[in-house]
Amino acid sequence: MKRILHRATLLAAGTAALVAVFTAGIGQALARTNYAMVVGVTAYPNLPKRNWLVGPRNDALLVRDFLTTQAHVPFEPQNVFVLADDVEGGREPTLAGILGSLDEIAEKAGPDDFVYLQFSGHGFQQTAADPSTETDGLDEIFLPKDTGRWVDRAKGMPNALVDDEVGKALTKIRAKGAFVWVVFDACHSGTATRAAPGDDVQERKIDPEAVGMPAEILIPADGARSLSGEAAAAAPMEIDTAPSETAEMGGMVAFFAAQTDETTPEMPLPRGAKGAPKYGLFTHTLFSQLGANPNVSYRQLAQGILQHYAAINRSSTTPLFEGDLDAPVFGTELDDFIPQWPIAIGERGVEIPAGRIHGLSEGARLAILDKPGASEEEAIGYLEVTSLDTFKSRLVIAGPDDAAETADTSDMTATAEPADETGRALIGTVSEIPENAFARLVETQFDFVLRVARPGPSDEFPDAVAGVNALLDAVAGDDTRQMSVELVDPGQPADLRLAVFSEASLPDAAFDASAAPGLWFLPEAGTMTLEDGRRPPSIIMQSGDDDAVGEALAFYLSRIYRATNLARISEGSDYGPDEVTVDFTLQRMASGKEELISATAAPRAVPQDRVRVTATNNTDNLVDLNILYIGSDYSITHMAKERLQPSATYDEVFLEFTDESFGRETMVAIFTEAFDGSQTEDLGFLAQDGLKQTMRGGAASIADAIRAMGMGGATRAAKAVGGTQSRKARGSVRFFPVLTVPKG
Repeated sequence: MKRILHRATLLAAGTAALVAVFTAGIGQALARTNYAMVVGVTAYPNLPKRNWLVGPRNDALLVRDFLTTQAHVPFEPQNVFVLADDVEGGREPTLAGILGSLDEIAEKAGPDDFVYLQFSGHGFQQTAADPSTETDGLDEIFLPKDTGRWVDRAKGMPNALVDDEVGKALTKIRAKGAFVWVVFDACHSGTATRAAPGDDVQERKIDPEAVGMPAEILIPADGARSLSGEAAAAAPMEIDTAPSETAEMGGMVAFFAAQTDETTPEMPLPRGAKGAPKYGLFTHTLFSQLGANPNVSYRQLAQGILQHYAAINRSSTTPLFEGDLDAPVFGTELDDFIPQWPIAIGERGVEIPAGRIHGLSEGARLAILDKPGASEEEAIGYLEVTSLDTFKSRLVIAGPDDAAETADTSDMTATAEPADETGRALIGTVSEIPENAFARLVETQFDFVLRVARPGPSDEFPDAVAGVNALLDAVAGDDTRQMSVELVDPGQPADLRLAVFSEASLPDAAFDASAAPGLWFLPEAGTMTLEDGRRPPSIIMQSGDDDAVGEALAFYLSRIYRATNLARISEGSDYGPDEVTVDFTLQRMASGKEELISATAAPRAVPQDRVRVTATNNTDNLVDLNILYIGSDYSITHMAKERLQPSATYDEVFLEFTDESFGRETMVAIFTEAFDGSQTEDLGFLAQDGLKQTMRGGAASIADAIRAMGMGGATRAAKAVGGTQSRKARGSVRFFPVLTVPKG
């Protein structure tokens, strides 16, 4: 394969591609043609307005702009079809428009071409035209703008895009030899109750009554979607992603925002950014991960998405990924990606063509380099991000000691620290930045604050809500606790949402459910269910037990804080995927079969199944390995530690599942670079007991203090990106999910 230097340059009109220096095997990619169809359906004239959306149009614009201005392979604007309302040059997102655009791509595409397809909007289900082709008798459908209301079992919903039609269109394109990547940011159902919904957050979910369909139509055949046993997760669109059987057929990858029984949201993103537009969480996360590092396979991109969901405590949605996941994204193999961009100086000061979608944030530090191939030790100055949007950042001169210049960015004589720690002179004014200089990211930030949304008002339990708020104030204001908690109002963006209500008030409660007020700890989505394995932790509150409830509250928050921040650290891993490798294998005791656990899909495990871990150090240095197990109850168990010599492999069966708890659990492999003479890294101090699903305030002592984690009590921490003047040990945190269910 021919390797060439690929460098995109900044254009004054703002149409620059992602600018980074890396060697890439893209000779073939430059010769091929790349096509895209991006569908974003916001308005549904035949459905109630409460079911209309906002985010799909923004998704379409984000994807279009990324592909045409940021992607490391060329997508010519005339080959990117946008089907969304109120988009200049866009097409109408009707069924005929979608099928016509797919046919047009199939007509134009040829061998080795690449096709990206995006569907943002509502998904749904209806009775299958041919029930024999569906295990549950239901077709998965995507709703174009002109979708009509449900007619009957035979006719379904007029103008709906059925999964069979999607499959035929994809096969037609692949038959021309083109590779297809299709993304569905839609969901088809969802049974969880939104007990503490967020403001400005809308699930891309539609109920049967909104389309005039009797609810019983969607009840699947008995056992069709059992949560027990070895059943695989169900994709929302049943399309064929199997490898092609002939050399002429193109490859295929499919990304789904949620499983068939889950919802996926749209919300203002990035979270907490002032005036942020609404995007689909899945779409925004996908392109943020890709913007931060395009040098990935589809599997690695999927892992990044799942790690981000874990970092924001989005446990109610499980994206799915199918197809040739080990292929490189966009069909290109990149080496040595460096996050750097050309510097432009204009009336607004210093700017670079990279923003939030590339992983930048306010306060990020970048080194000024006079040529793109310079090392960081050759930095001639430093910049700090002061403001940014999706694809652009504005910066000011900063010193090497993180002291940003506070002068007006347009002041070409503003000065900062004139020298680094070695005494070498550094740029002190904007006017000193040479032409054709680059800004390279040298430090990224971790946010270790646990944002907790207060419980909303309750007509039934107003005193309990007031009591919880007082206890929250006390916990957040206690500087002796090893955690950083920020309290926000109900409905505001948060990692954790609290709610006060009785279990008996829930629609699926048992006849003997408690009528006492309960304090419920809900994930970011604010959803809850009483299903086995998915029930959230709670505390039953009783009069006169404020002290005990307060200690229980602090206990719960500290454990959630630790488990959530471990996921955040995983987003900063800096080992290459092949430098240290790890595989977890599920050994099924009932059948004797073995199944490789993918980081991109959660297999179902039952009691007595076991897990084997195989980890290899492919570097020339020592590497320490720690294995943790995070339970669905936020427990953390330290399973193993081992020092791996260069080329060494660790291979052990390290756990057996029990029937003590069920739900989404996570195995975590943590690699840290070690040095001669150092002790083996031991992360056993991270271990913690889990949270009970129901805990009475005075039932147990919870005075056990948690020894501080490495980030205990901190609100932010920084990690070097790439090489620095004094080399720091590298590390990697990798998550592997599994869903534990009862036998049956």
